[in-house]
Amino acid sequence: MKTRMIKLLGRLFLERKGAAAVEFAILIFPLAMLIFAIIEVSLMFFVASSLDASVKKISRMIRTGEALANSMTLTDFKAKICADMTLLFSCSDNLLVKVDVISNLSAVTSTNAIDSSGNLAITETYATGKASDYMLVQAFLPWSSVVNYFTLSNAKLADGRYLLGATTLFRNEPF
Repeated sequence: MKTRMIKLLGRLFLERKGAAAVEFAILIFPLAMLIFAIIEVSLMFFVASSLDASVKKISRMIRTGEALANSMTLTDFKAKICADMTLLFSCSDNLLVKVDVISNLSAVTSTNAIDSSGNLAITETYATGKASDYMLVQAFLPWSSVVNYFTLSNAKLADGRYLLGATTLFRNEPF
């Protein structure tokens, strides 16, 4: 009985049928994880780049005085930023914007958007300023990852979303 069992195990280890399927099953999980990680990082980079480009483009309306002339509100400004973005990702519901007049360029600081407990701590402001004022425009977009089982960084909000941001500093043109 014992020799019969040893012969059976020996034949099992020598059998090569299905080896490719077993190797594929072993390798598919790490390969899929790598592919999803590439997609996740690429998508996050694309949305962040789109937000940055949109903030710079729409902020030009403040810079040239068009926003002041058209009585643009914060809601209008946010809607234009979201409409200019290539992929929205619920932008209109989640976008937070701070537009401030800067009186002292040496004291300019970026807003700390996340408090110590990981929650958004942004008070939205909107000022168009007057001619030759320095303006700081900051936009923050909480973004949910597509593949939730990746931890790309520890810089997350308490609810698990990431915070994408865009900032531009400029001087208003003479209106």
